[in-house]
Amino acid sequence: MKLNKKFNLSLITIAIFLIASACSKPNHEETTSKKADNHIALISDINGIKDNSLNQSAWNGLKDYGTKNDLPEGDKGYNYFVPKDPKEYQSTINKALDKNFSTIIGVGYTLKPNIIKAAKNNPKKNFVVIDAHTPKLKNLTGISFKNQEGAYLAGVAAAYTTKSHTVGLVLGQNSKEMTAFKAGFIQGVRATSHKLHRHIKVVSQTAGNFSDTNKAHDIAQEMYNKKADVIFQAAGKSGQGVFKAAEEINQARPVRQKVWVIGSDEDQSQLGDYLAKGGQPSNFTLTSVIKSSDLAVEDIADQTANGKFPGGKNLSYGLKNKGISLVQGNLSYHTWIKVQKAKQKIIEGKIKVEKD
Repeated sequence: MKLNKKFNLSLITIAIFLIASACSKPNHEETTSKKADNHIALISDINGIKDNSLNQSAWNGLKDYGTKNDLPEGDKGYNYFVPKDPKEYQSTINKALDKNFSTIIGVGYTLKPNIIKAAKNNPKKNFVVIDAHTPKLKNLTGISFKNQEGAYLAGVAAAYTTKSHTVGLVLGQNSKEMTAFKAGFIQGVRATSHKLHRHIKVVSQTAGNFSDTNKAHDIAQEMYNKKADVIFQAAGKSGQGVFKAAEEINQARPVRQKVWVIGSDEDQSQLGDYLAKGGQPSNFTLTSVIKSSDLAVEDIADQTANGKFPGGKNLSYGLKNKGISLVQGNLSYHTWIKVQKAKQKIIEGKIKVEKD
């Protein structure tokens, strides 16, 4: 009997061990599966990931996330997809879905309708739109930036720098996002011109899209010809045309008579490198308003990896949480201090920047 009891106890012990092992195994598989499911695809607009703008910044953020978390670049970790035409937006998203990416990030508000459609048709996948507000769907998140705050600082910088008392603004196309840039820039110029007791004129025009560098070039050329000596471009890849126009003018002038460009989305200092009349190397990027889509992408990826994808929410990035910033670049020390003071007042709520 004692032997039987010992034998029975042994059987019970073995059974408990087997049950515990069986229970722990699915947990391990769940963890592995959760990590494996954190595959992220980035869909850019037609300008691709080397646009020196929003797409490039977002891709840099995804690459940083992938590197930090040992995810391979490619279809088994993280990757990017570039449509050749806006008509291919939906098919490009579908291509990423076919490759079983669990999170799809669309860069730019032009992709918004297609991302929303995909989110509705694929409720078990996560979707993100960068630079746009989105409707409340459990598997959809919108990331927006307080463009007006950065544009206000650009207006302050332009107003303190201009010698001709005329500054320009070149936008990509008419939209709520572009309206925020325009409103903030004009408000910043006007507030500063009032302090300086000067009348500073703002001329503004849209290129019509974010990929027409020739159109943006012609617009900027005309603005410079009409005495603008600082132009803020917020036109995506089209903005490269503004830099080209400034380079053409500056190459024919002594270095002290240059016209300026204010960049956007990324630090665009390198786009302002040139040789002045006489062969002197110089730079005409006054400063850049940085929209940290790289930070936003990393934030989203981290939250998703931790099982906390912020579905149904719209996340906002501005000066206060470092989603918007402005680099010193070629700003004078005096102007830089004025910009920093304006920045602090916006963060503290002492300056209310209008969006429209």
